[in-house]
Amino acid sequence: MILKKAENIYSEIEFYPVKNDGDRYYVEVHENIANGFPSPAEDFSGKRISLDEKFLSKPEATFIGKAKGMSNYPFIMPGDFLIIRSDLEASDGDLAIVYVSGEGFSAKKIDLNKNCLIPLNKDFPEIAIGNDEIVETRGGVKTVFRDIASLNF
Repeated sequence: MILKKAENIYSEIEFYPVKNDGDRYYVEVHENIANGFPSPAEDFSGKRISLDEKFLSKPEATFIGKAKGMSNYPFIMPGDFLIIRSDLEASDGDLAIVYVSGEGFSAKKIDLNKNCLIPLNKDFPEIAIGNDEIVETRGGVKTVFRDIASLNF
């Protein structure tokens, strides 16, 4: 398998550009939340994070895609947002945006040892790639987030 950066994918992926208006916002960080509430002592921890610094450190090389399909379930669900860095070279073990023949661009784990693309959902088959076959990549998936309103509980 030969990995090659894809040039133009804008007709293939629903993407959201990153825009910057110059303002930076910081929010409090409460660590070790075990599906409950933070300890009152953590209210004074002073830890703060800027979401754009954490997740959009290179806005010129970052785009956000919206997931569809179940091939990476339960790790990535339909409607989840993927923060993708196009400046990173895809390599062995990475979850990357790759071109899959017949499917278009998709998030798959790269396995150079077995020459295949692996969905994270074990119910889906691995996609075998020939030694000399070129796999186009668009970037590495760095973060996944979901709008909790989309969950049906």
